[in-house]
Amino acid sequence: MARTRVPNARLRALLEETEWTQGGFARAVNTVAAEAGLTLRYDRTTVAHWLVGSHPMPRVQPLACEALSRRCGRLITAEEAGFAGVAEQVPVVGGKLASGGANGLVGLLHELSGSVPYRPARTRPASRVTATRVTEVQSTRNPATLFFTRILQAQGGGFARGTLRTYLAEALAGQLRGARGEIRRERYAEASQLALVLGRMYADDLRNGEAQHCYLAARELAITAGNRELTVIALRTLSAQAYGLGHLRIADEAARAAVEAARNTPRAVRAFAQAQLAVTAASRGERGEALRALAMAEEGVGGAAAGRHPFESYARADFEFQRGEALMALRRAEEAVPAFEYALAARTPEDRRGAALTRLRLADVLLPLGRVDETRALERELAEQGDGLRSVAVVRRREALRRSLLRFGGGRNAAGGRDAS
Repeated sequence: MARTRVPNARLRALLEETEWTQGGFARAVNTVAAEAGLTLRYDRTTVAHWLVGSHPMPRVQPLACEALSRRCGRLITAEEAGFAGVAEQVPVVGGKLASGGANGLVGLLHELSGSVPYRPARTRPASRVTATRVTEVQSTRNPATLFFTRILQAQGGGFARGTLRTYLAEALAGQLRGARGEIRRERYAEASQLALVLGRMYADDLRNGEAQHCYLAARELAITAGNRELTVIALRTLSAQAYGLGHLRIADEAARAAVEAARNTPRAVRAFAQAQLAVTAASRGERGEALRALAMAEEGVGGAAAGRHPFESYARADFEFQRGEALMALRRAEEAVPAFEYALAARTPEDRRGAALTRLRLADVLLPLGRVDETRALERELAEQGDGLRSVAVVRRREALRRSLLRFGGGRNAAGGRDAS
């Protein structure tokens, strides 16, 4: 006998509260899914089925709840949305790692499965970060961080992520247990660094919910370690992620918190924070502030990253990329071109991922300017030098670039063009 479906009165009430149409809710779920690395093509008919008693797949339930939570301004659970087989809401990391130590780290890694939504959330105020009891400890020079960072740069985020997770869960978590004094600070600092690298690996595969959890964990681990530098880096990374996903206000708040926390830190750390503030300030139309932040950041920029520990220097290539982003936010595309070109030229041969992403961003700028031949040359370079990268971000953007180039015929410079990405 067929199961009788019960209309979902709870979901209908939430849609009335949000003043969303069924199509509007479907589009919002698709957007949250895209941030988590999933491609959904839901429309109003999907939501209509939910309203009459069917339920989203388990992996989609937390995404639908996240869309509702953003609209309502409060946490909406699967139960409150009327979904059967209630999906677990993955808790936002915050504070539990400091007290949970090794168990908290293992618990975090266990949570990074299934569909983990990205959750826009205000960053802890700068006053609370700087008020945290920290010591001026230099970033731990551990070989594991350097190894996994180089793997990410050379092969992409999908190459050794499982290996890093295993190392964190089995080797490093065990070292956190029972550690005391200076050894304890060093181990927590190492865990913070590796959580940041793991987050970047997830982000490279467009799994932004998992990446966000890693970045938040890295911040808590850095605070526990008493390491101001790593606290700044985690805040800045959260800002860059929010900016890339279009959450500009949150990105700007996190960038300002990073700059505030970066006082009395090494020049490279201050530069790292200021370069991100330049981008978010530019996105708000604050031209003067953006240019001042760029000038302050450039004072702490080093040369090539080859041979340097990734948490102790700010490479010229990375800074020039940020300069290009800030100029693009200021709508100065012609001036952004040489910045991205400089960034590409400054990439080390080992940084294949960075070079691929820089070529793609440069192509984004050149094509709307009508510089089609140069864009085609970049696409050929991507095929020659970027093949084999295990990076969903690179693959999807290359596909978008190819679609854009298909609009043009013989390859001569066109009068204009629109970016498809």
